[in-house]
Order: sequence, then structure tokens, then C-alpha cells
Amino acid sequence: MADAMVTGRMSEQKKQRGMRALQRSGLNASQAVNLMFDRLIEEGNADFLLQDDLKPAVERWASAASFVDGLSHKRATRFDTMTKAEIKLDRLASKGLV
Repeated sequence: MADAMVTGRMSEQKKQRGMRALQRSGLNASQAVNLMFDRLIEEGNADFLLQDDLKPAVERWASAASFVDGLSHKRATRFDTMTKAEIKLDRLASKGLV
């Protein structure tokens, strides 16, 4: 593995497995590299490429679960089940205009 990191070479098996994974996501190698460089520029470093390798799987799952749990929840209002026309009518009625 260290040799692959130094020379940039990889086994054909590793390359094919990676290409299949990209293909399942609708990407080719060029697109994946382009996205990686976008992220490198955005982040300003390559730490994101190594982060997950340094954390145990349990910690990665906990981090992912924490992220999902922290996502905002949709707030339900009485308008959620109404059409746009019903909402307009309700608002006009509340102003005494219908």
C-alpha cells in the first residue's frame, strides 16, 4: 500500500473494483478526479481523504448518526396539506375578504 501511495500505481484488481463503484454512482474516473479537485480547492487541504481511515468504524457510524440527527426537522403547519388555491382562500378569509 505504501508503494502505491508513493508511485501512484495500483493493482488492476483495485482499479477495476473502483471503476465498478464509480459506474454504480454514474461517474467515470475523470469525473471523480474533477470532483476530488473541487473538494481539495474548497477544503484547502487533503485531510478529508485520510479522515475516515484514521477513525474506527464505530466512530464513523456515530459521527454519521449525529449528523443525521442534527438535520432540521420539517415543521408541520396547517398549510402543508392544502393546495395553493386553498391557502389563498384561507388567507383571504382570515382577512374577511371572502
